[in-house]
Amino acid sequence: MEAAKALGQAFQSLDTIQDYRRIETQIHQNEQIAQHMSELKQNQKQSVNLQNYNKPNAYARSEAKIDQIRTTIDDIPIVNEFRTAQQEANELLHLVVDTISTRIESSTDD
Repeated sequence: MEAAKALGQAFQSLDTIQDYRRIETQIHQNEQIAQHMSELKQNQKQSVNLQNYNKPNAYARSEAKIDQIRTTIDDIPIVNEFRTAQQEANELLHLVVDTISTRIESSTDD
């Protein structure tokens, strides 16, 4: 268990993970992004309701509005930085997990 804690701490200290956490904090503190996300969620709920009530024209307009909001969010530079940092952190995590898995499998084969 101590080895797992040490690995977790080492993982958290990596630049890739620290960059991800820093950008994630900035995303959560950004009022502009929060406002757009709130608007997006509201429109997504409305879109589901319109689809359920079989309102195809209103549903199409709602989906267009959702696409517009997503584009607006995607155009915010910190969002692209976040996605890149998230992808890098995920790749690093997968590499660590795969390495651990391979070593465990090879040690059980011995």
